Amino acid sequence: MRFGRTLVWFIGLTVMLLSGELWLRNGLAFNSNRIVFTFYAKPDRTDIYVMDADGENRENLTNHPAYDHSPDWSPDRTKIAFVSNRDGGRSQIYVMGADGKNPIRLTDGPLTKLAPDWSPDGGKIAFTVQPAAIRESHIAVMDADGNNRVRFKNHASDPSWSPDGREIAFSSLRAGEWWSDIYVIGTDGQRLRRVTHELRELWGGYSPAFSPDGKRIAYVAIDDSYPHIFVVEADGGNRKRLTHKPENHDQPAWSVSGRRIAYVVWDNMLDNDAPSAIHLMTSDGQYIKRLSAVDGAYDSQPDMRSVGLAVSPTSKTTITWGRVKKRASNLR
Repeated sequence: MRFGRTLVWFIGLTVMLLSGELWLRNGLAFNSNRIVFTFYAKPDRTDIYVMDADGENRENLTNHPAYDHSPDWSPDRTKIAFVSNRDGGRSQIYVMGADGKNPIRLTDGPLTKLAPDWSPDGGKIAFTVQPAAIRESHIAVMDADGNNRVRFKNHASDPSWSPDGREIAFSSLRAGEWWSDIYVIGTDGQRLRRVTHELRELWGGYSPAFSPDGKRIAYVAIDDSYPHIFVVEADGGNRKRLTHKPENHDQPAWSVSGRRIAYVVWDNMLDNDAPSAIHLMTSDGQYIKRLSAVDGAYDSQPDMRSVGLAVSPTSKTTITWGRVKKRASNLR
């Protein structure tokens, strides 16, 4: 009797392990992640939504008549930083609970604030301060409660913390250049290095996102007349293009395991009313599926977070959202 129970237990465990291995190999372990994202609710609002990483169980977290966008999970998954103009004036950084409740404004002032990104320890938030001229944008860093704000880096936007919290990747339109590229700098303001050399007018490298292990950076750059998702080693080596369809690819976001990347495809990046959808691929560029199952959806700015695990936040597009999808960032 005891032998029979042991045999049944062993067979069950073996089947479970084999099934789990196949599940992971196929890149379909969706239930381990949740995705928070922006949905454009025509004609004049955007809201923060959350869904399972297979595209199911969509839920509106903000449901507010303002422009709410650019969500970013806190490392412990209890809060979401986002951008809104709900109090009038320029867009500012807010924080709310993971259930969408109790939003609190962290920033104020006459300049637009964009692209919040939590530090890996959850103690600080980096973000972009964007004047009217994109070239004059800079990165600021503040405590997670909005205090102790400091100007961190000029000619910079789209901050993405490294998983160890020692560096920040960003995109920059440097003085004298007409294209953006990806740079990395130490959080002490030292050891600046240039990661990409795209040499594409106004459409060089942007939207950087550190991989969970800190070894690679995903970003967007123009190639074959379309924006595509690339990955590059953090030191600038082994650049690889992941997307290949003649489509407008944007806003890469890593899964907690580093095995998958969510990204956005725009029907027309120059048309504010063109639909956009979130897609999923493996980190080596193998396509998995479209997560926005509804035709004509307006989903963008994904951020993935594992249930039960804390990882470093991923980047949010500032250049693309601010320059092309102006309905959310060029706010009154």
